Amino acid sequence: MELFWLIAILVGVVVGALIIAAALRGMRPRMPEAQTFTPVPVIRSGSGTATNTTPAGTSPEVIAEIDRLVALGQRSKAIKVLRTHAKIGAKEAKDRIAHWSISTTPRHAAAVSHAEPARSSAPPTRAASPTRASLPASVAAEVDRLLAAGDPVTAIRTVRAHTRLGLREAKDLIDAWTPPHRR
Repeated sequence: MELFWLIAILVGVVVGALIIAAALRGMRPRMPEAQTFTPVPVIRSGSGTATNTTPAGTSPEVIAEIDRLVALGQRSKAIKVLRTHAKIGAKEAKDRIAHWSISTTPRHAAAVSHAEPARSSAPPTRAASPTRASLPASVAAEVDRLLAAGDPVTAIRTVRAHTRLGLREAKDLIDAWTPPHRR
């Protein structure tokens, strides 16, 4: 009988050791799995600089807009612009914007100014908003009336109803709104 208990204890110890070894093996750090990212093809121009290939349907104006948005850090808007013009999926657009490099096309010499900005001691005046000019005269008059009455919330609603501005843009427009000069 003693031999039976000795073998049972020995088998129990071996089984316990195997279970512990398997548990420790499962906790061992693993090498990270290789990622399956397929980069955007790159075209080498004659000067040796690399430029991104652009999806079909993207004009230079669209690329310039995406460059501007990426430079400003507005990646979600850049993804939306790319998706609407290139007719690609969200994941592909997100991957392209994540690896987007600003166009290296040199700007026209006339577009670059090396002059210091003019300084004035007079306080800055607000120019008429281009959006105000695009609004019908009756809507601009209504906004003027609402602002004079101290109701900027309704003025923002009115501007948003007649433009495609978002809440932030409409609020900024109303904050910068200047009533016409009365004679």
